[in-house]
Amino acid sequence: MLPALDKIGARDFHLILLGVGLAATVLAISAVFLPGFKAYRSATKTVAILEETRVSNDDLDRQLEERRDNIEQLKFRLYGDMANLPLRQVESYVIGRLQDISWRNDVELISVKPTSGQQVQIFTEVLFNIELIGEYSNIYRWLWDAKNELGFIVVKEYEMRRRDNIDDNPRLVTEISLASYRAQE
Repeated sequence: MLPALDKIGARDFHLILLGVGLAATVLAISAVFLPGFKAYRSATKTVAILEETRVSNDDLDRQLEERRDNIEQLKFRLYGDMANLPLRQVESYVIGRLQDISWRNDVELISVKPTSGQQVQIFTEVLFNIELIGEYSNIYRWLWDAKNELGFIVVKEYEMRRRDNIDDNPRLVTEISLASYRAQE
């Protein structure tokens, strides 16, 4: 091998040594720093994913809170103020609210007879047979207030007749059958 080295000039020999040294240096650097660099890139990606997850988690918390609010609003639309009452207390609560509505609208609440209705899929129907006396506009306001304050109610039957013969603002006897629905517990 020495005779082969004698044929290579000093300049070429220095270039070969420089190339071998450079290759050894590159291999040493890549063996030492490349795994660290890969680990750093992996850690950077992981941190980015975790940051994104944290941001999406905050967004998820916000979305869950919005969904809870929507559920409460729908529950209020369905049940009104009696959303959190047990079924046993619904009748007395409704009668009290109907009396308040009657006083506020200048309507006489003659009678309220709660009865059980049909089973409609998962809902229990509670019927209230009501008799009122008042002027037409007051009874209209009474119905409007009952709808808004008691949640989802349905007027199943409605009958109105004159109580007196006064032509201006006659007093009317109104018989109404209201149905309220509660999901079975």
